[in-house]
Amino acid sequence: MTDKQKRWLGFIYRVMTPVKQRMDNLGLQKKLMMGIFVPILIAFLIIGGMLFVSVGPFLSIRALGSNSLKELGSASVRESAASLNKLGEQIIQGQAESVAKQIGIYLESHPGLSGALLVNDPRLREIAVQRVGKTGYTAVHNKKGVNYFHVNPQIVGTDLHGLANKLPDFVKVLDAGLHRAAGGYYDWKDVDGKVRQKYMFSVPVEEANLVVAATTYIDEFGKPADAILGKVGQMQDTYAARYRNRFLFFLAIVLVDLGVLLGIIYVYSASVVRPIRHLSEVADQISMGDLDVTVDVEGEGEVARLGQSIDRMRTSVKTAMERLENRRGPVVVRK
Repeated sequence: MTDKQKRWLGFIYRVMTPVKQRMDNLGLQKKLMMGIFVPILIAFLIIGGMLFVSVGPFLSIRALGSNSLKELGSASVRESAASLNKLGEQIIQGQAESVAKQIGIYLESHPGLSGALLVNDPRLREIAVQRVGKTGYTAVHNKKGVNYFHVNPQIVGTDLHGLANKLPDFVKVLDAGLHRAAGGYYDWKDVDGKVRQKYMFSVPVEEANLVVAATTYIDEFGKPADAILGKVGQMQDTYAARYRNRFLFFLAIVLVDLGVLLGIIYVYSASVVRPIRHLSEVADQISMGDLDVTVDVEGEGEVARLGQSIDRMRTSVKTAMERLENRRGPVVVRK
């Protein structure tokens, strides 16, 4: 045995010795009550801990349920948001392709439309600038990145590559779609300073030096996911409220059960100890010379047999005393 183990054993011995001495000083009834009630109390504490108390990496059953609900909600929101964003990408792409086809058809029906005539054509502008989603739009630029049609008139006629310092990701998406259909994400800073993510898809117009770009905030399509997240939050709040109510109800039931058990244990221990106390009193009376005392113990158990043994002892002693007195005869008092 190592020194460390010896020290631990010594510590346990020093702690348990006073406890053992206190237990030895307790009466039989208190020992019975503690011997029955304490294990039941410990069992209740263990069960309650498993249900409601989390310690370090060990999670309670309640915590497992709560975490599972949170993980399920988060997973649902992530999957819903991803699906809605994918749907948003398809909508943006479809709008870009639709406007590109409309412009191609319009140019075929208006041969020779180019240069200033093309840029100033009001009908072509109506076709080129259309709404995408709630706040998005389509725009048209040539294959060098110079804008022809835009919802913001100040952008018309400018080279979009001039935004490279301010919006480098936007320019990357722009360049990717100058000669082929392509899309991508970029960050856009609103007037209020909030940065939101946009998605843009570009489609070149066949047989023309034009590219249609459709763009909008991608989170417009994820609004239902936010609603799901709010619903999950409400479910979590409802679950937490129900947990608190159930915990208080469970605690009340435990306290009532422990009170009832304590009462039952007290009555049971008293029924065990009462005849023993009675026999102890009978033995004391016999030792003081009272041989007419009555041993009142009923039943067939060990205590009853002990009572019968004491009663036989009392009878035997009383008979022996009577025989001794008879042998001595009457006492003569001399004057």
